[in-house]
This record gives sequence, C-alpha cells and structure tokens, in this order.
Amino acid sequence: MINIVIKYFLLTALSMFIILFSNCNLKPDLEAEKKKLLILHKDQQDAHMNKKAKQFVEQFADSMLSVNQGNISVTTKDSALKRFSNYFAIVEFKKWDDVYPPVIEFSEDGSMAYMIVDKQVILTYKNDENKEIEETTHFAWVFIFKKQPNEEWKIVCNVSTNEAKVLRDLQK
Repeated sequence: MINIVIKYFLLTALSMFIILFSNCNLKPDLEAEKKKLLILHKDQQDAHMNKKAKQFVEQFADSMLSVNQGNISVTTKDSALKRFSNYFAIVEFKKWDDVYPPVIEFSEDGSMAYMIVDKQVILTYKNDENKEIEETTHFAWVFIFKKQPNEEWKIVCNVSTNEAKVLRDLQK
C-alpha cells in the first residue's frame, strides 16, 4: 500500500513539475495581445466621439505618469475623470481618426507594451462670445501599457504632443 502511495505522490509531483516548467517557457501570444490593445484604441475613439469620459479613464492605471507641453505630472483616475468630463462637456468631436495605424510593440515577456498613435482631431467648441469655433489638430502620442494581474492592460504613462499651429501656418 505504501508503494502505491509513494508512486502516486511521485507521479503527481512529476506532473506538477512538468506543467509548471512548461508554462515558464511559454511565449506570450503577442498577436492576441495586440488585438486587445487595438480594441482599447477603438474604445478610446468611441469614448471621445460619444463623450464617455468614464469609459476612457477606465483604461488608465490608478496613477498614471503624463508628459505634455514640457510638463511631467502624475494623474490619478479621479482627476483624469474630472478633467475629461469637463473637456467632453464643452467640445463636439467631428473627427478623431488615425492618420496611420497605431504602432504597437511589446516587452519580451509581454507584460508591457507601447502604442504610438498619429491622429487627426477635428472638434468644435464655443468661445467666450458664444461663437462656434472649429479646430483641426494633428496629434501624436505614446501610451505605455502595463498588463495587470487580472490580465487587463492599463495605461501607466502617456507622452503627448500636437502640431504647433505657428509652424503649420508658416508651412502653408
């Protein structure tokens, strides 16, 4: 009887070792992960076009590093939700489209990724005299995503810029 128990224990231990060892050598399915990130990208467009600040901000990590206009800041989800809710309340997006498809690259272990976005945005808003203004801007940004323990991707860093109007006007 003891021999059977020992053989069962050894067989179980060996099976567990093989399963654990084989999982260590598995490469992440980066094509599947890329599809997930592209879905998030599409959700960002939907959030902007339909003024869904919460939908957009849900993609952010609890604390996100932001680089914009020469400033580095830490943004919390709460402050981002307030900022985007206010922003979405005063603008109407006419266009929020990629100029080129996003470029997505992953870390070797698939736990981090970056997405480079090249986008044209056309929006309208009312100025101080209640006159409707249409603005067209060419934006480029980088989102850095980190895979969370629950397998969701969250934005942990954003570096953003837009085409300088002065330079654009001089090139005409």
